[in-house]
Formats: sequence, C-alpha cells, structure tokens
Amino acid sequence: MRVMNFDSLLPLKQKLETHPIFDRINSIDELKIFMEHHVFAVWDFMSLLKKLQVDLVPSGSPWIPNPNGNLVRFINEIVMEEESDQAFGSGNEITYTSHFQIYLDAMSEVGASTSVITEFVEEVSCNGIHAAFDSSKIPEPSLKFMKHTFDLIDKGKSHEIASSFAIGRESIVPLMFQRILDQSKLGTDEVPVFRYYLHRHAELDGDHHGPMALKLLENMSAGDPEIENEIVQQAEKSIEQRINFWDGVHAALP
Repeated sequence: MRVMNFDSLLPLKQKLETHPIFDRINSIDELKIFMEHHVFAVWDFMSLLKKLQVDLVPSGSPWIPNPNGNLVRFINEIVMEEESDQAFGSGNEITYTSHFQIYLDAMSEVGASTSVITEFVEEVSCNGIHAAFDSSKIPEPSLKFMKHTFDLIDKGKSHEIASSFAIGRESIVPLMFQRILDQSKLGTDEVPVFRYYLHRHAELDGDHHGPMALKLLENMSAGDPEIENEIVQQAEKSIEQRINFWDGVHAALP
C-alpha cells in the first residue's frame, strides 16, 4: 500500500504548533476563559468520531461481519477510550468516565463556568444541533468551529470526515496539548484534573491513535489520487479552522 504524502501540511502544522495561545495559559483566569471556549471542541470531537463509527463500523441486528478487523478495532477502541477512560483519582477502585466529563470536572476544579456547555448539550438532546446553535450563548469562536465540524458531518464524504478526524484532530492534538503542558506556568498541584486530561490525550493520541488514524486514511484512499487529494484538502481546511479557533480564543483572553 502506498504511503500518503502530507508534506504540504507542514507549514500549517508549524503555524498551529507555534500559535501564541500556548504561551498565554499561565493564570487561573486565563485558563477559565480558555476552557469555556475549548470545551465545545472537546464535545464536537465526539460527534465527529461517532459519525465515523456510523459510517465505517455500523452496528445493528442482524449483525453483518466486517472484513476489516483492524478498522473495527481502531474505531471501537477510540470510542471506548473517549467514552469510558479511567477517571482521575480513581484510587484503589478504578472507575471510568468520558474525556468530556473529565474536562467538565477540570473546569469545575478551577471555577470555570459549565452552564453554557451544559445548556447547549441539553438543547441538542431536546431539539437538535441546529436549534442549539441558534439558541445557546456559545462563544463566537467555538460556534464557528463547531459549525465547520457539523457542516462536514452533514455533507462530507467518509474519507473527508476521516481526514478531519485523523489529521485535524488525532495527529495535531498531542502537539497542542504538549505545548500547553510545557509552556503553562500552572502546575499539577494547581490544576491536577486539567493536566491529567492533557496527559491522557497526549499519551493516547501520540503513541497509538495518531499513527493508526493515518493508516486509516491510507486504507480508505487505496492509492486513488483523487481521494488522496480530497483527504489533503480537507486536512488543510480542518487545520485552518483550528488556527482560526485559537485566534478567537487568544483574542478573548485578558
């Protein structure tokens, strides 16, 4: 199988990796604003993943065997770890929770407001995503970022959605979160749950999920130049959207 070339993405990845947002999360007040924006990206990551699960590893009865065991394992493993990872501070009795809930716990730990994201998720549950976009008090950078995600979920091809997930999320998240871990002056004693969340994502995505996600794209493209081009184009759009998102969050910081 031919290895896909993503060298054209390097300038954008470099721009993202050196974004000034990572040098600005040095106080509890700055972290609160960051988290009140970023929590929406944490939530919509799961929507992107669930769309991939529906498209590539559909469930139902009667069961139809999927010949690609590696694909099934990869998608289901990520879903399992995102929805039911080891909770912070489990102690002797290990408990499990979603990364989204860990993030909410980290927000509560530092006094960040969770009311807007909670009301938003409730509105999605009751009336759907587009009604929630219209009625919620979502920060503007977060709203724009999520609208891009759900436009892709609604209209994108499976390999384009996989591209956004693999390159726009899984392969860049470890770099971003490691930058926050390295640059932030907030230590583990001040924000233990937040740093646990960052460590878990950097560990899982960097060591395992990221490389497997790129193999997923190679499997889906099967060497087709047109599909490969669409994958790269979507990856560019997704990274650009992340940069725009960070620009907006950076502008909101005091």
